[in-house]
Amino acid sequence: MTNLNNYLAKHYLNEAQLASAASISIDELHALIRKRLVPAPSYVIGDRGMVASFVFGEMEAPGSTPGSYFHPSQLVWIARARHVVASGPAIDAEARLKERFSANFAAALATLNLTTWRLPDSFDENGAPIADSLLTRTDSAWKYFLNGTFGLCVANPISEAHIACKEVLQEKLSQQSENGSKTMFSPQQARAMHELIDAYAASAMFFSPVEYALSSRKRLVEDLRANMRVSDAEIPSANAFTMQLPIR
Repeated sequence: MTNLNNYLAKHYLNEAQLASAASISIDELHALIRKRLVPAPSYVIGDRGMVASFVFGEMEAPGSTPGSYFHPSQLVWIARARHVVASGPAIDAEARLKERFSANFAAALATLNLTTWRLPDSFDENGAPIADSLLTRTDSAWKYFLNGTFGLCVANPISEAHIACKEVLQEKLSQQSENGSKTMFSPQQARAMHELIDAYAASAMFFSPVEYALSSRKRLVEDLRANMRVSDAEIPSANAFTMQLPIR
């Protein structure tokens, strides 16, 4: 087996495995994806030895097993989609799912804004939502949710809160490290940065061997840790890291 095959076998389900675990047919799975009710596969390996994802596009993967691969959290979203379809008109199922996803995602962002990292584009100084900007964030999250992005990059995309947590931690880490290029920190800043890196690493997926070199995990976890240096001066940090997430 190739390294990519090993990674996918460890962390993902192919469509036959997913359909079996969800107790649905492969045709129903395809229909749910086509109707934009559940996410598309995070990885698709074709017959020509190429692996494709929405995040990284097509990359060479010679010898890898063709198929579509889904994060196991897809089972949660399939169950939710089937419940919504069964409980109301099929014609507006996507709208109802998007409304629920967006409300939960916005609620998670509101908590993270108060506890983890200020999102001044989406919430004012009192924590009240800025409607248009928050809508932009939730619409973008729904788009990436459906195209399989979160199944590729979030360690446990089982809820909107878990997805939002990873996204906000990455935003915070990117800004405080200047996208991984900042190397010198005071002792206090370095301690906070290591805590932030640990939290982000726990919330982010490992990424496959094929795309790892291009991944945010390599840049913001392994490379940043290796390149960090501690200065002699103790500069007070204005943004100590804390995190509390609602249970959903």
